[in-house]
Amino acid sequence: MADGREGSCCGDDTTTSAVSRRTMLRAAVLGAGAISTGGLLIPEAARAAPSIYNPFSAYPITDTWEGHLRRGSLGGIDFGMGVGTALPACGAGTIQNIPNNGTGGHTVTIHHADGYRSQYLHLSQFLLGNGASVGAGTIVGRSGGAAGAPGSGSSTGPHLHWHMIDPSGTRINPLVFIQQNPADQPRQVFEAASNAGWRALPVSGSAGAVTGTATTAITLGSTKILYTLNGGRIHEAASNTGWANLWTGIHGAQGTALAAINLDGVKLVYNVVDGYVHEAASNNGWRNLNTGVGGASSSSISVIALNGVKYVYSIVGGYVHEAHSANAWRNLNTGIPASAVAAITVGSTKILYTLDGGRVYEAASNAGWANLWTGIHGAQGTSLAALNVNGVKHIYNVVDGWVHEAASNNSWRNLNSGSAAHGQRHSAWTASSSSTPPD
Repeated sequence: MADGREGSCCGDDTTTSAVSRRTMLRAAVLGAGAISTGGLLIPEAARAAPSIYNPFSAYPITDTWEGHLRRGSLGGIDFGMGVGTALPACGAGTIQNIPNNGTGGHTVTIHHADGYRSQYLHLSQFLLGNGASVGAGTIVGRSGGAAGAPGSGSSTGPHLHWHMIDPSGTRINPLVFIQQNPADQPRQVFEAASNAGWRALPVSGSAGAVTGTATTAITLGSTKILYTLNGGRIHEAASNTGWANLWTGIHGAQGTALAAINLDGVKLVYNVVDGYVHEAASNNGWRNLNTGVGGASSSSISVIALNGVKYVYSIVGGYVHEAHSANAWRNLNTGIPASAVAAITVGSTKILYTLDGGRVYEAASNAGWANLWTGIHGAQGTSLAALNVNGVKHIYNVVDGWVHEAASNNSWRNLNSGSAAHGQRHSAWTASSSSTPPD
């Protein structure tokens, strides 16, 4: 979908903001839910460059970067999609909304680490406020572009325009950035076990290293099974087959939201596509089905089973929502604020662990979901996992690139497992808008 010749837009406001934060974890998240054996999945240490992925790989490119340049544009990529399509963040950062941004129309800017920015143009709706922190996959707005509609700018038809801006203010091709930046490629999965002193070992087999941008795990008998997200496709690998990596046929998954359970021998996988939670099962040929649970962030989901009922927890508008198979997946707000969620069961009680502002909280269904701070702080990104080991509740999170473990029987004292999860560092940066033409 070709746009009109550019005028002044895409960052021509003069707002300057200084934001000091830790770069967020984007690589393989610790399993989004309970892992029922001794394996924890640890991603390979990353490089310092901003971690960006393509959240729009399922949509056709209707105008290329080169096509934009030929028309006098400074560059961009157009993806064909209907008005109202959920737009996941391509990487962690801070939100800046620019309404009626010249020919670009409603524009959302994601300020990444090291002075990089991503911009989505022609939006029909902003979903987050200025200054909101997001992880990769968080829904930041809805697409637009219908000719003459509010927020469409010069667009002549529904689509999304995406470009990046480097620290010097030069517009750059995000797909080229992803291709050239090794930190943005799928990460090798690592396993660490408590009975091995948390010694982290790469998971590899006859099909080569198991890689992914998100991972979760279940057990089936004595076999450990991994599900990984790689380029929108979900793969399965099992310990008893030498971790051979097989594509399940599930595609279109976005962000890092991935969860799995074993329910009476049936393996179920949950992922997020266009803001909706999907379910696929091994006994239906991994056919990916929309549960109807909408508005979900693509950064974190969790799933548990209780008395044969499947419960899914997702982040919608910054709050944890619960939906389950026995109520036709009706999505209900628990009232718990969070940027990440993990769930376990203790007896007949459902227990949630959430991450909010670097603090980990616990809430239980039999206490009306009252949210209590565990005392754990400094957690980063959307990396959160939990499990029940013989009635003792365990939480795993990432602090400064290291996996930490805390348990209910040690008063939630947070301990470094010694397993490196990500080459994180402090990042003090200034996000300032420069005057650049639109799409």
